[in-house]
Amino acid sequence: MPVRWAYPFGWGLGAGAFSLCRGTKRARTAVDNVLIAGFARTRAEAYRIARHSMGHFVGHVCEALRVSETVTRENWRDHVVLEMDAESERLLFRPTCPIILATGHLGSWEAGITAITSARPFFAVARLMDNPFLQRFLNRHNFRGGATVIPKQHGFRGDAMRRWRTQNAALAVLFDQYASHGVWVPFFGHKVPVYTSPARLHLSTGAPILVGGFLRTGPLRYKMVAVGAPIVADPALPHDEAVRALTAELVSRLERVIRMAPEQYLWLHRRFRGIPAPEVS
Repeated sequence: MPVRWAYPFGWGLGAGAFSLCRGTKRARTAVDNVLIAGFARTRAEAYRIARHSMGHFVGHVCEALRVSETVTRENWRDHVVLEMDAESERLLFRPTCPIILATGHLGSWEAGITAITSARPFFAVARLMDNPFLQRFLNRHNFRGGATVIPKQHGFRGDAMRRWRTQNAALAVLFDQYASHGVWVPFFGHKVPVYTSPARLHLSTGAPILVGGFLRTGPLRYKMVAVGAPIVADPALPHDEAVRALTAELVSRLERVIRMAPEQYLWLHRRFRGIPAPEVS
């Protein structure tokens, strides 16, 4: 199909599936998460945001399968608006050191790889598909473009770590899921356990951290956001305190990006386990 139809087609599939499965546990979790995070005052409004979120998720994956045909390394600036300070832009597009890109399941993160790989090598820690046929399909369609995908199951170490540092590459880490062994920090007003991977990697390597997202603003139009100045740890803090302080700052900045487009955040994951949804009409 024409690339301009990919997102609407996927959005319809995702939103339709959510409507059909609205009584399932996963759909109820998404609605509850929206309410707990404070983005809705009624259950109907929370359902609308959760349904739109599912539509966007499937739509952006469909668009990412085709986006490289239109958005290239030569013309990506015609499709992407940058919203970041000068120091963050310099770090991102003038590679003088390895950097960490901390983000969440937000916006069009798959499509954003085209823009970033135009400036520097790009590594992403991601989970490979359990279905080998689906994984081969994604590989054939150049899904994630020129990124080097490090299987989450294997961890980021050894040769991958060496290449990231020697090539002054960018490393994307999605850290917003529930982490059983993470540190407890506030997330939309509720303390939840969060992955400490970006903080620990920064403390061990000194690589600065940018927190942001790649938001969709229209058909093949995007906004690349980085919140605040690049993050560097306070050397005076003990290691454990530094991990907690860094993680809390990362989560706080990620919240600011989510508030820009809550309908583009994936609410399906059980991030608020043990926290009941507020009673609303």
